[in-house]
Amino acid sequence: MASSHHRGRGFFFGQRRDQLGARLLMMLTVIRLSRDYQTDFRINWFPPGAEAPTLDNPAELFSRSFIDRHFIDNDAFADVQDRVAPIWKFLDDPTPDALQTHLEAGGHVLLDEGFDIVAFPWEDAESLRQRFPDLIREIDFDPAVAAQIARIDAVLSGKGGRSVAYHIRRGDILNADPWMHKQWPSKIEPDELYSVHLQKENPDVALVFSDQPESRARFQTAHPAVRGLDEIVQLEGCTVAQRDFLELYAMSRADRIVAPAISAFSRAAALVSGRERMRFVDVLDSAERDAAYEALLARFKTGIDSFVTPSEAAHLYAKLAARLPVQGREEEAWEIGRIVLDSGANNAFVPLLHAVNCLYLKRWDEAKENIERALNDPNLWQESHAAATAIHALILGALGKAVRCHRTYLRAFWQKPFLPDVALVGSFMINRRRLKPDHPLPFSMPVLQAMRVPYMRANMLLVQNKLIRRRAFDFSTIVVEWPYFVMDGKAERVVENAKALQDIHDAVMAAGDESDHEERASYGALVQARMGDVAGALSSHGASLAARPDDPLVIKRQAEILALSGDPEAAVDLIRPLAERSTNQPYWAYLLGYFLREAGQLNAARTAWEDAARIDTTTALIHADLAELCRDLGDVQAAAAALDRAAELAPTQQKFVNRKARYLEKAR
Repeated sequence: MASSHHRGRGFFFGQRRDQLGARLLMMLTVIRLSRDYQTDFRINWFPPGAEAPTLDNPAELFSRSFIDRHFIDNDAFADVQDRVAPIWKFLDDPTPDALQTHLEAGGHVLLDEGFDIVAFPWEDAESLRQRFPDLIREIDFDPAVAAQIARIDAVLSGKGGRSVAYHIRRGDILNADPWMHKQWPSKIEPDELYSVHLQKENPDVALVFSDQPESRARFQTAHPAVRGLDEIVQLEGCTVAQRDFLELYAMSRADRIVAPAISAFSRAAALVSGRERMRFVDVLDSAERDAAYEALLARFKTGIDSFVTPSEAAHLYAKLAARLPVQGREEEAWEIGRIVLDSGANNAFVPLLHAVNCLYLKRWDEAKENIERALNDPNLWQESHAAATAIHALILGALGKAVRCHRTYLRAFWQKPFLPDVALVGSFMINRRRLKPDHPLPFSMPVLQAMRVPYMRANMLLVQNKLIRRRAFDFSTIVVEWPYFVMDGKAERVVENAKALQDIHDAVMAAGDESDHEERASYGALVQARMGDVAGALSSHGASLAARPDDPLVIKRQAEILALSGDPEAAVDLIRPLAERSTNQPYWAYLLGYFLREAGQLNAARTAWEDAARIDTTTALIHADLAELCRDLGDVQAAAAALDRAAELAPTQQKFVNRKARYLEKAR
C-alpha cells in the first residue's frame, strides 16, 4: 500500500466504516477533490471499528496496482494524524484560500462522513454531479470485476424500453448487531410503496435489488415480471463484496432508480449513472403513499407472519409510529406497538417507540415501564439512548418526580444537546418551569430566547406540536456558555467555528430590549472572547460587570475572559466566592478547579473538582476531567474510580471504559 510519508502537498484521505455504497461515494469524491486541487488521494479502506467484514479485502474489487498506489493501512494513517484536518473545517469558507494553504503546507484533508457529493461554497454542486459518471472510470478494478462490468453494460444497454431499478433496503439493518437496534425510517420502505409504483409505472424492464434474499423473493412472488441481477448475468463465483458492487453498478444502468430516502448504495448508483435517484415522495402523490401505508397497517393487524422476520415488522412499525400520531391515531399506534412487542421482536428501539405511544395517551406507568426497559437494553444506540433519557425525564415530570426529572434530562443534554428530541423536551420543560434559569443549570433566559430552531419533524421520536406550539429553543447558546461538559462532536463545531459564533453573537445582541441589554451584552462579550478577540471582550464586558456586579453568570464570564487573556489567578479570585457559597451546585466548583489547573495549582484544582464530583449527579465530563487530573498527579486508582462514575452517568460513551483500561494498563 502507499506510503503515508509525504513532504510535499497534502493529500485527500477517504475513510468510511460502513457499507459499500458509502465507501464508493467517498472514493469518487476524494478522486474528484484530488483532481480539482492538484494533489493525490489515499483510501483508508478498512479503518478500526469498521462494521462491514465482507469488505475487508479490497483486492476482491480493485487491481493490485491501484491498491499499491492509492490505499493506506491503519498504521500509516495513524502516523499522519497530526497533519489531518476534517473536511468540514473548510466547508463554510467563502474562498479556497485556507484549504489551499493547508494542502500547500503538507496538511491532509479527511472525508469520513456524508452521503452525497461534497461541494464547497465556491463550487457549483450540479456541475460537480455531472462529472461523477466519468470518475468511476478512474478506478482500476480487479480484472474479474472489470469483465463483469463489461457484460452488464452489454446486456442492459440492449434491453430497450423503459427500465426501473428498485432498491429494497433490508439486510444488516434487520439482522445484524448493532444495526438492527437502531430505527432506520429513511432507509426502510414497505413493500406496499414499491408495489404501488410498479403498478403505476408499468416499466418494460423492472429489476429488484435487495440485500435480503427473502425480501426480494417475496416481492418477485407478488410481481413475477420483476427480475434480479442473477437473471441478467451469471454471478457464480463472485464474492459477497463483488456481487454487491456489481448490483450497484447494474442499478446505475437503469433509466430510473427508485429507492429509500437515505441509501448510500442507491445514491452512489445514481451518481455513477448521472441520473437522479427517485424517492417515493418524488414518484407517488400523497394519496398513493397514504393508500400504501393503509395497506401496511392492515397487514400488521393480521399479525406478523407476512413479514420476513419480527425485526422487519419492528422496523416497519417505526414508520407507522411516526405517521399515525400526526394523524391523531395514537390508539392505533399503541395497538401496533403491542403486536410488535408480543411478536418477540428484540430490537432495542421497540419499547422506546411504545413508550412514546403511551406518553401520548397519558398511560404514564406503562410509558415508564417501557422507557426503562429500553434504557436498560445495552444494545440501544447512543442517539436513541439520549432521546430515551430525555423522554424518561418527561415521563418522570408527569409523574411528579421533579428532582429526578431535571437530573435525568441533564444527562441527556450533556450527551446530545442538538438532538431534536432532546431540544424539544428541554424546551417543553423550560416552558413548564421544570428547568429554571438558576436551577439546576445556570443559564440566561433572555439569551436563550434569542435563538430558536425551525419546526422539527425529521429524525424525531416525538411529535413537536403535541408538546409545544411554538418553535423550540436553539441550545447553541447554552453550549457556548458551558462547553466544558458537552460530549457531542457537533458542539465542537459550534464552539470552534468562527462563523457559528458570530451568528450566535449577532442573534443574541439583536434580540430583546433595553431591560436585558447588559445581560445579553455580557454573553456577547464571552462569545467575542471565544472568537479570539479577548482584549476587546475584556474591555466591552466592563460595562456589564459594572451594571450587574452580583450576577453569577456575569461574574463567571468575566472570569472566563480573564483566563483567556492569560490571567487564570484573577479568574480564581472571582469564582472562588461563588463556589464557596453554592455548596449544592457543582458547576462553580468545577470552574474553580478549571482555573486553578490553568494557574498550575494542580492539587488545589483536584480538591475543587472532587468537591464538584461529590455534588454532581448528571455531568459525566466533570468526573472524566477529574480522572485525567488524578492520573497526571499519579493517582491512577482515583482516576479509575472517577471514570467509573463518568461511565455510569453516560453509559453509551464507551470512551470512559476504554480510557480506564488504558490508565490501568500503563500503571502496571
